[in-house]
Amino acid sequence: MNSSKIFDNVILYLEKVIASGDDIDYSEISKIAMSPAALFQRIFIFVSGTSISDYVRKRKLTLAGRDLINSDISIIDVAVKYGFNSHSSFTRAFKDHHGITPSEVKQGTIKLNDYLPINFSEMRFIGGKRIMAETKKIIYKEAPERLMLGLHSETDFANGGRFWQEFFRSDAPKKLQSLVDFKCCDDIDANDGIGMMYDFKGMDNFNAIIGDLVKPGTEIPEGLFAKHIPAGLTAQIQIEGNGIPDILASAYMLITEAIEKTGKKIDFDNFYWCEVYTHERFSEPQSRGEKVAIDYILPIVADIVN
Repeated sequence: MNSSKIFDNVILYLEKVIASGDDIDYSEISKIAMSPAALFQRIFIFVSGTSISDYVRKRKLTLAGRDLINSDISIIDVAVKYGFNSHSSFTRAFKDHHGITPSEVKQGTIKLNDYLPINFSEMRFIGGKRIMAETKKIIYKEAPERLMLGLHSETDFANGGRFWQEFFRSDAPKKLQSLVDFKCCDDIDANDGIGMMYDFKGMDNFNAIIGDLVKPGTEIPEGLFAKHIPAGLTAQIQIEGNGIPDILASAYMLITEAIEKTGKKIDFDNFYWCEVYTHERFSEPQSRGEKVAIDYILPIVADIVN
């Protein structure tokens, strides 16, 4: 029962169900898993963190979003294709998953909350917590003094996604584009946005800026906010996963693990946390339905020279 092959075979079956539009046949799952269906469902939830029915729902809504972006298919036809009984029920489920309505997707290019197939053979755990992402690269660089410039909010993890949507709907990206000559730095790859979190209060609340890193002395456009970041040693880490939720759920544990293994320490006295959504490792793979990576930047305690 602990074989990842069994779980992966169940996922293959569920993906066929999703593609065909058929209902889930739990007797078929029981045959694949060689276990009573009710027992396997409980184990599936424990191992994956989601139920079988919820997995299917998330995958259907992911594929529905891609259909709306990549074809001229109507919203009602997409709803029917993925088993929703009405336009309204599909819209409610779609907005609950993606944070926007199907109509808003049709109006322009918007990043969706993709949920990719689970690969059980790649699962690992840290401290009893299931990790659905992996560290692809970690390097240490001396970063120059700079400003984080953009839209500001006091928020929390539950509302972080809404803040990103607010950013893309605002005029902040246009204002930042006008400052292209003031952007920095050489250590930041071309990207569609940088999010910075700092001044954490308790476990969930923090200040956030979404925007870009610019040179000190840059004139701040009206409506934007700037946070000074001093020069210093930084860790720059790439975390890869099937989608944003998997990466965000595991990033902190993976990053602290990687830093500890390399004998460094996070500078919590001057702590900040930047997420960089690069063209190469995030936006382009996401458009192809592939795994994505988020680049992270955070301050490290400088090595002491005796």
